[in-house]
Formats: sequence, structure tokens, C-alpha cells
Amino acid sequence: MDRVDVADTTFGPPMNVPLLFNISGGELLIVLLFVLLFFGSKGIPDVARTMGRLMRQVRDASQEVQREIHKGANEVRREVEEQRRAIQDRPATKEEPPPAQPGGGTDPPVP
Repeated sequence: MDRVDVADTTFGPPMNVPLLFNISGGELLIVLLFVLLFFGSKGIPDVARTMGRLMRQVRDASQEVQREIHKGANEVRREVEEQRRAIQDRPATKEEPPPAQPGGGTDPPVP
């Protein structure tokens, strides 16, 4: 009969599951306790408010950069389409011979 080691069986999720930014639950608890001790219970709302404003400003700035990139890309795309239409709308003509050179069009022989 095979023996099952009690240490090998786990019930529930493992203890070191990464939650956010590769931080486990225990590490997150330590960080939260440090914030509570460092800022106090009255300072935490101010810190959270400041962090919220900072995150909103970063998000707005990144969205503005994305809008500018898309705007520039659309302008380039529009110009390419205009050039493509201009080339396609141009009437098909035979290639013209190169213009004649002055002086009779013949080159003197090279010695």
C-alpha cells in the first residue's frame, strides 16, 4: 500500500500566489502595515487621494500621447492615400524619349 505524505497534500490555494506586481499576500500585508504605521490612520486617506490623482494624471498623459500618435499616423495615411489616388488617376501615357542634347544630339567620339 502506498503512503501519502501529509506535507504533500494541500487544501486550498498555495500561500505564495502572486497578487499584484509579483507581490504575494504576506508581502502585501507587510507593506500595508508599514503604510499604516508610517502615515497613521488619518493620513492614509490623503495618501490614497494623492495616489489617485497621480494615477489619473499619468493615465490622461498617456492617453494624450496615444491620441497624438494616432493623429500623426492618420495624417500620414491620408497623405499616402492622396498620393496613391493621384498616381492612379493620372492618364496612362507612353514614356517620352529623353530630351535631345544641345549641339546635334551626338556625342563626340572618345579617343
